[in-house]
Amino acid sequence: MASGNSASFAIVGDVHGHLQLALCTLARWQRERGRAFSAVLLCGDVGTFTDDAQLDSATRKHARDNPCELEFLTQWSMVPQAPWLDVIFRPAPDGLGLVCPVVMVHGNHEGFLHLTTLYPHRRSPGSPVAVESLPTVDTNGHILFLPPGWTTVTADGVTIAGVGGMEAGQRRARYHDMAYIEDHAVEQLMTGPAVDILLTHQGPARIQGAMGSPTLDLLLERNIARFWFHGHATPVPTATTVNGTCIVPLGDLAFKDGSPGLAGWSILDWDGEEPVLHVEPPPFWREVRMHHWHCTPGGRLVHPDLVGFVG
Repeated sequence: MASGNSASFAIVGDVHGHLQLALCTLARWQRERGRAFSAVLLCGDVGTFTDDAQLDSATRKHARDNPCELEFLTQWSMVPQAPWLDVIFRPAPDGLGLVCPVVMVHGNHEGFLHLTTLYPHRRSPGSPVAVESLPTVDTNGHILFLPPGWTTVTADGVTIAGVGGMEAGQRRARYHDMAYIEDHAVEQLMTGPAVDILLTHQGPARIQGAMGSPTLDLLLERNIARFWFHGHATPVPTATTVNGTCIVPLGDLAFKDGSPGLAGWSILDWDGEEPVLHVEPPPFWREVRMHHWHCTPGGRLVHPDLVGFVG
């Protein structure tokens, strides 16, 4: 990180379609903390499906009881996009004030036919790119995609590298080829300079055992990052420091019995050389339980903070 700069990052675990839950909640959290986020980082399984035919069996199953699983399909990828979503990103008082970049890596539950169109050459630029130049995922360009092996740099001078997907051969289900960790992406990061933050979907096998990725262990041995955030499977849920890298496993945010996941939220306040990590749910999480949401006549769920903007 550039010396003397100050930054704050919100990093969340597997979203599984619950983008309003993640982003509206973070917008309120930054207001209550009195400190704006420099970026929001999503650890994959965002659920970026753009067509019903792309849905995998697990997503279809969960969507029967939880329509937020299909939120990207029914709201973010629509043309036109659901109009209340823009409100999240407008400055206050006309919006919720989440004006920072929102950056995702991909998981194994995504609309891969859509994601593959965002970087057709499938090659890393070889050097960090400005976060604003990352490809956009949703119709209105609010969500930015960090392709595997790429590194981006924020306006604060913080470098963030990403590797999406999971280790091949660990699930019976067959996914698109992009769902699996790409060796060349890991090699790209191993041969490049260290970064401030590494964002992956799966964690290293050295920490998460059989639920982790042996391929990603190579990055841990290389000490590629000061902080490493991941989602996917977290049998070891606590933050652990190995070889100078603080590895932060995050749970998913998806509603279960009407309540949001509580283990998927973290904030990294980076002031000079002394970053402070907070791994905790927002203190007001009960106020965003599913029964507080508005359901439109078309069956789309709207976050409580956006209800006043629904026409």
